[in-house]
Amino acid sequence: MSAREAILNRLRKAVPADPARAGTARARLADRPAPSLAPAIAQTTGAARLDRFEAKATAVSATVSRLSAMADLPAALAAELRARNLPAAIRCGAEPAFAVLDWGGVEVTQGPGRIEEPAGLSLAQAGIAETGTLVLASGPENPVTLTFLSETHFVVLRASDMCGGFEDFWTLWRSRGLDPRTLNMVTGPSRSADIGQTLQLGAHGPVALHIFLIEGE
Repeated sequence: MSAREAILNRLRKAVPADPARAGTARARLADRPAPSLAPAIAQTTGAARLDRFEAKATAVSATVSRLSAMADLPAALAAELRARNLPAAIRCGAEPAFAVLDWGGVEVTQGPGRIEEPAGLSLAQAGIAETGTLVLASGPENPVTLTFLSETHFVVLRASDMCGGFEDFWTLWRSRGLDPRTLNMVTGPSRSADIGQTLQLGAHGPVALHIFLIEGE
């Protein structure tokens, strides 16, 4: 018997099966109550929501640029790579939204993130304006290693995927039926002040995070 099975058996003995309790749980899931109260800062809409996200993201050392459409991404990315003195190359997953783009002079490779590549590109499932947070789901389309191994992480976020707060995000998540192996919430580039109480960027992941906010389709 595995350790997992042993633990589950102990739990089953300690909490006997109760059909009534199971029915109550199913009813609760089928008929969830009204959303819980949310602070005013999590209830922004429209342009104010995008502005708040950008302000909160830049406050934690991320950078943001706004694009009119996904088709503008290759040129904008090429300009960012040049500005950061990085090679005209990017690593990304098998994201369909990226596969159809004309990348021009930018060399694009697909697959998990690798330490030897300085820049990676991901598509966020959602943004949370309340805190300037990106929500990234793992999978072959956007390997989780891109989030941690790239020295510079570029993330694309559609304005239509922007949520006011965490309450909105979980509603969106459930409506999409997503079930990834890993869900990462990223707020700014990696940082730590563990050593000498001095803030260091890139301590556990990317030293720089740039967000391309797509305002149109």
